[in-house]
Amino acid sequence: MHMFKSVGLVGVGAMGQALLHRLILAGARVRAFDISEEAMTAARKLGAETVGSAAEAARGVEAVHLFVRTDAEEMAATTGPGGVLEGAAPGTVLILHSTVLPETTRRVAEAAAKVKVDVVDAPVTAVPRHVHAGEAVFLLGGDPKVVARARPHLEALGERSYHFGPLGSGNVAKIAKNLATAIERVAAAEIVWLAEAGGLDPKDFFEMMRAEHNHPVMQRWDAAFTIENGHAVPRPASNLLNKDVGLAAEYARARNVTARVTKGAADTAAEWVAQWEKEGRAR
Repeated sequence: MHMFKSVGLVGVGAMGQALLHRLILAGARVRAFDISEEAMTAARKLGAETVGSAAEAARGVEAVHLFVRTDAEEMAATTGPGGVLEGAAPGTVLILHSTVLPETTRRVAEAAAKVKVDVVDAPVTAVPRHVHAGEAVFLLGGDPKVVARARPHLEALGERSYHFGPLGSGNVAKIAKNLATAIERVAAAEIVWLAEAGGLDPKDFFEMMRAEHNHPVMQRWDAAFTIENGHAVPRPASNLLNKDVGLAAEYARARNVTARVTKGAADTAAEWVAQWEKEGRAR
């Protein structure tokens, strides 16, 4: 297993340029395509050969990296006219980095199978500056044999990778991870608005939270969940879930604070507590 030395790159935006930097640094020969002439100019400056279509980028290379924004763009760039699958030879590995639905990845793979092109989904959990610095983390989905071909290449470009299962698994992992970040941001807004409603200075409150809220649930998940028959089950939590989150929702209502996440958290916690009480596990 080795790093691919001839590579296609379709999509040379901020993330694509960051990965291109790592590819060139590793000595890869890169054929790049983007619909933006500005991106193509940037790719040439970084050392890539630019070509006129995704199909051309895929021609005569061992692997193709794809960075696009939407599901529709992924389908067009791979299966559409002038797409990757028109140019890729049998045995080429198509590496899909976009955050899209797993069904989209599987549709691409179905089309790829007809021309004997292998597919792996490999969304990236890093911003461009981290990818540029070689700190990318890849979330992989795909056949183990295909992943085994792609993984050494990806890990030579980044920090590490996780293989979650069949095609689309990497997409699911990335969507769920991004959901955690989005919910955290929305929740943070509601939390500070609640603090403001009580007369607290938002900057003072944020600084206190930065210093004291240093144990995110995901970093101590085994204290918050058990795994039973392959399912994550919340552990009973005294006060926090059966009292405090309800107080937060009640206070938000009383002060007319927009707090939909807070209300949802309180409602869900109440359902959990009721179930724990029924099972004799409440505390």
